[in-house]
Amino acid sequence: MNYVDTYRRLAEAFQEGRATGCMDTGLVLHQRRFHSEEMEEPTPPPSEDAPEPESLKGLLDRDAGVEENLDFPYRILTPPGCERSTRGVLLLHGLNERRWEKYLPWAKALVEGLGVPVILFPVAFHMDRSPALWADPRPMRQLSRERMRRIPELEASSFANAALSTRLHARPDRFLWSGLRTLRDLSRFSDSIRRGDEPLLAPGARLDFFAYSIGAFLAEILLMADDGGRFTESRLVTFCGGCLLAETAPLAREILDSAAARSLHRLFAELESEKQRRPELGRLLSDNAEGRAFESMVISDRHRSEREAALRRIGPRVNAISLRGDRVMPALAVAETLAGSGARVEILDPPYAYDHANPFPVQSTAETEVERGFEVVFERAVSWLGA
Repeated sequence: MNYVDTYRRLAEAFQEGRATGCMDTGLVLHQRRFHSEEMEEPTPPPSEDAPEPESLKGLLDRDAGVEENLDFPYRILTPPGCERSTRGVLLLHGLNERRWEKYLPWAKALVEGLGVPVILFPVAFHMDRSPALWADPRPMRQLSRERMRRIPELEASSFANAALSTRLHARPDRFLWSGLRTLRDLSRFSDSIRRGDEPLLAPGARLDFFAYSIGAFLAEILLMADDGGRFTESRLVTFCGGCLLAETAPLAREILDSAAARSLHRLFAELESEKQRRPELGRLLSDNAEGRAFESMVISDRHRSEREAALRRIGPRVNAISLRGDRVMPALAVAETLAGSGARVEILDPPYAYDHANPFPVQSTAETEVERGFEVVFERAVSWLGA
């Protein structure tokens, strides 16, 4: 069965909620729940130009206390008959993702290639960690139209990016808070594996990573800031991600509209002054290893020596795979970020129309080429993670 057929079969099974025996190979999908601990997340008033219709106030400006973000499901895909494995792979997704279907063939390829459980763990306020309203096409189309009415020069607005664009346009620091929350959640998840709380993974099981887009950025930080020794043996494959945030271009109908993208990059450029203005943000970024690593990966001149030393420490365990035509996470920016680290950097250019959000387009007329492009990426990933 080819990639397109696999995608459709897995998506259908996932949408129907079948938890076992849902795949032609007999792979099993398990569901668990995770509770994220509360953390200080100050909520200043939105800026005056934040285009948020009155009908949606109190919904899109919520942060602390969003139950979906605090108590949520994650999934584990395993081989048939899987008992307690001494290894697992965390699959981390991209920015503004709301559905797992895209990633099921990716997880399946890793499970079959490595013979270990693959954990699909959501970033804060993404996937199952956000209110259903944010992914509801009808109100989000209304929100997108309202944004275009209030911001005549707005580009790349769509129902798919309306919720995240509204939130980050009003408060770009949400990007920092939710990223750091995700890092804390992943560290706590690793601690639970160490204790033996997961029946599918042996106590102390090694966790490797296949991380895409913003997930690649978070996985790099997790390894760079590993002062607790949780991930000293972990290997990482980054796919279409891993460069400095200042080098990214998240303007896309699937990711962010132009107003939100500008707001976010303004925050990156003015982060030092923002830390001075808001001491609680300064403490979060400066007083712990994850915060300092996060800040060091924003722009080139922030904690440069620390960043380069941390990347050299983890580089021999990193394989960065990028696509030459990726405009969101440019391949050359990824290569430049990792230069001198010892990481293996590969830039691929498959012979079909693709973009950052759709590296393996299901609707492509070049099915054979897409199939081969998918195989090339995951053959490399399996080889690296299986070492």
